[in-house]
Amino acid sequence: FGSMLSIPAFHTPCPFAMNASRWTVLGRRCLPRWTRGAALCLGAAVAAPLVPWRRNTTAWCQGERSLFPEIEARKSGRLETKDGSCSLYYEVSGNPKGKVALFLHGGPGDGCSPKHRRLFDPEAFCIVIFDQRGAGQSSPPGFNQHNKTENLVQDIEQLREDLGFEAWDLIVGGSWGSTLALAYATKFPELVKALVLYSIFIPSQESIDFVYSPQGAGLFFPEAYESFVKALPSDERSNLIGSYAKRLDSPDLEVRRSAMSSYLRWILRLLSVSPDEAIIEEIAQKPDEAGYGPSIEMNYMANGCFMDAQQLLADCFRIGHIPCTILHGRNDLICPPANAWP
Repeated sequence: FGSMLSIPAFHTPCPFAMNASRWTVLGRRCLPRWTRGAALCLGAAVAAPLVPWRRNTTAWCQGERSLFPEIEARKSGRLETKDGSCSLYYEVSGNPKGKVALFLHGGPGDGCSPKHRRLFDPEAFCIVIFDQRGAGQSSPPGFNQHNKTENLVQDIEQLREDLGFEAWDLIVGGSWGSTLALAYATKFPELVKALVLYSIFIPSQESIDFVYSPQGAGLFFPEAYESFVKALPSDERSNLIGSYAKRLDSPDLEVRRSAMSSYLRWILRLLSVSPDEAIIEEIAQKPDEAGYGPSIEMNYMANGCFMDAQQLLADCFRIGHIPCTILHGRNDLICPPANAWP
């Protein structure tokens, strides 16, 4: 699931970011002093959803003033994955002598945007962002083969090695990005010095089903959920996730377009308890502009994100020494707040 965090939680001050005061801090460990002093703008991360197919729409980006000023990447390149299947686009910006910060986008499949650079103080951080397999400017676009969590974890490690960093001083990830951050950190705990995780997504079957279930998100928008279900043929409705995954990856253009429009109408409505129907419909009417993110996302969801959620949580004992702060919106309809509670 993507960086779609538009719902304010408590008015509780965040210990490391003045601009994040609208958000509940659920983490039990504080970040290092240098991280707090750098004033990482995660208030903007949760107040300004970076919808990949609508990145420049100011109506969706209400937290603009909370971001750091625009900066250009001082370096960009492509990482050829070790298995030879993908070419991943990456950027490096900010202070070359600063603390090394890695941003992990959501989705899976959302991709990064220039706004992600602006979540960090460019004088304090050397900022690294990259498009995961099949996402953004990485190629091949919409790649679903050899695109599993274990592949992404290895890509992160390969990127660190290729860029010549001894470790990641900070990893920031939201929604699916938080899951991927945990998967990487638990495998390479000695290479991660601090974590900031927001809109926590734990890929249990319960969490995955919540978004596509009448007993989950469907409780909040029953009429929209009914339309989402009825967009499928009757014989495909018993497995919504699998059916949409198949249709979004169909070789038939019209099948893909129809599934994409229906998917967008549903998933965008969950971004807010008071969704803007006009904007949702405007986006849904242009399915070709949505990119490949939904196809990648639904392929992951149909396969349990290619990981054991309970094992992921069990492995967190390996990172008990790593400072971590968690932020989560109270009214998040995609990643329920219970995901973030110990």
